[in-house]
Amino acid sequence: MDEEAIADIIHRKTAFMDDRKRSLGPEYYSSKDFWDRMWEQEWEALEERLKNPNPTNLEEIDTLPMVFPTLEYKGELITLYTYSDFTMLHNQGIFRDNKFFIDTTGKWKKNVIKSLKTYGYEHRHTMNKHLLMEDVNND
Repeated sequence: MDEEAIADIIHRKTAFMDDRKRSLGPEYYSSKDFWDRMWEQEWEALEERLKNPNPTNLEEIDTLPMVFPTLEYKGELITLYTYSDFTMLHNQGIFRDNKFFIDTTGKWKKNVIKSLKTYGYEHRHTMNKHLLMEDVNND
């Protein structure tokens, strides 16, 4: 492999890692070593797939459904997310709940409330250290 090809691979890997950091947001810095290891493994798996393509029938792939716990509040079952799950789903553009509980997972309550406010959610209630958040446009 020539120097130009090596430089291209290094550039792609750096861009890949930077994109992952942006996608995860501030949560990255709370567990930097963990995420760096995870993305390194992901990068290696991608490289392996590119070197040894193995076409797979998509109908044969088992998918794991994303199931989150729920809490009952005023007769309504409301989904409970960790802060990192919320951030990941929201940054991917696939978060759809208007009302949900958030587990602060060791983060300061006021910082979580402030952070979710930037996403357009208001803190409505606290139950067992879980914050009930609701879309401000859902009033």
